[in-house]
Amino acid sequence: MAGTLGRDVPLEGSAFTMRIESYWPDFRIDNGKPVSVSEQPNNPAVVVTLRGRGVPAAPPAADPHASPGAAEPQGPPNKLTLFIAEDGALTYELSSRRSGRSTGKLELNTPLPTGWADWQLTVSQFVPHADHWLEFQPVTAADAPANVPAGVRVRVQQRDGETIEQWIPGGWQVVVPTKPMPLQVSYGWRQYGLPIALELLEFEVERNEGSDSPAGFKSTVRVTDREGRTFTGQCWMNNPFSHPSHWPATWTGLTYKMSQASWNPENLGQSTIQILRDPGWLLKWIGSLLICLGIYFLFYVKSFRRPAAARPKRPAATPADQQQLVAADGR
Repeated sequence: MAGTLGRDVPLEGSAFTMRIESYWPDFRIDNGKPVSVSEQPNNPAVVVTLRGRGVPAAPPAADPHASPGAAEPQGPPNKLTLFIAEDGALTYELSSRRSGRSTGKLELNTPLPTGWADWQLTVSQFVPHADHWLEFQPVTAADAPANVPAGVRVRVQQRDGETIEQWIPGGWQVVVPTKPMPLQVSYGWRQYGLPIALELLEFEVERNEGSDSPAGFKSTVRVTDREGRTFTGQCWMNNPFSHPSHWPATWTGLTYKMSQASWNPENLGQSTIQILRDPGWLLKWIGSLLICLGIYFLFYVKSFRRPAAARPKRPAATPADQQQLVAADGR
């Protein structure tokens, strides 16, 4: 794959060439964008561009067995196809509900009535060899719409001294046209592999009686560990599925807890599952319990209270002291 990425490869037996523009070994759609979750070819996907020259197809021959006056079958309405002849001339094949079918040569800067309301087609420039190019530009905070991803600007210095700079938004994989081979650069969250593999076997949606609103959804999943052993379980709202399920792993937190997080109403073959692993959760609960017990004993058990500092008692006055006080008052 690396040897053919970005190169034009002739297709045997035809006048067309094929170029692989982008490649994802383990293809997924994340936030509406293509990403690869690993470097293993578990679900490969490519973007392919076909190039070549063609001519309009010959009109179908008349059916000799058709009855006179029979309506000719009408093709797809409102369709325009452009062709490039061997000498570089542009030709077209036009279908319109109002004007029917027409073919002919297309000149530059010459309007072509399409028959679609008042629309006209004008070819202003012809490029024999062109590549599609996707370029991102930064926007200011005031003009940025909602949910605009962050991005980085990369600079590639080639051996011949040429420098290429390009913006790469978060979650995208961009092909930088370096020589002799293009360079794929992606920007996003760092991905960590798990020692288990998760496969969705079935997704069920329960509906409220008499309506189409969902009452709940359930996922049936298969977990495969590194030894190749498989385990099947179900998870739905407030009912997670744990692997491994034996009590030592559960009480120590060395288990993977899979919970139903979300679902896609437009694709019932897709489910969003949250995987949680929390080693040492029992120690945190024990610590919280000890704090609660300490508060209880501090405020409600008298033997655990700290005694208040007692004020020193003054010794009782003797009769001699009382006589001295009386004598002092008499003065």
